[in-house]
Amino acid sequence: MEDEIQYKSRTKYKKEAEDLQRLGLELNKLSVSQLERIEIPENLRTALIEGKYITSNIAGRRHRQFIGALMRDVKPEPIRQALLQAEDDIPVELETAKQTRMWIDRLLTGDLTEMETLLSEFPGLDRQRLRQLVRNIKKDKPGAKTFKSRRALEQVIMLEMSSK
Repeated sequence: MEDEIQYKSRTKYKKEAEDLQRLGLELNKLSVSQLERIEIPENLRTALIEGKYITSNIAGRRHRQFIGALMRDVKPEPIRQALLQAEDDIPVELETAKQTRMWIDRLLTGDLTEMETLLSEFPGLDRQRLRQLVRNIKKDKPGAKTFKSRRALEQVIMLEMSSK
């Protein structure tokens, strides 16, 4: 009796297919170098790399469905494990840039406590320079091509973060 094939409803098949397609989308977010480190079939790797260059919405949807179809032939658990490892492999520079942007957004709210928090966390920063750069960023027109003040503020904060 245990050897009998268990019945799967059509809904269950669809949910499994959607889960595999979502897993394929997670794989698609990885860089090409990260994809090359993960053990997946070559046709799936090629499809994921090609998918990065598709700009049309309709073609992109069809390609995602194609990746979902290719994912049916792959065991999902090793891929999930590889994705978790790839997330831990985020370069430190990206994390520093992300934190810098977060600090800049907090400074641009105009709340003085944010400035104090930043200065207490990074005492090497010059208060006057920070205030000047924040003021200049607020003066910049939204459509302006150059963001000198923003780039300068990013550099000041990143330099201090890297020296800490």
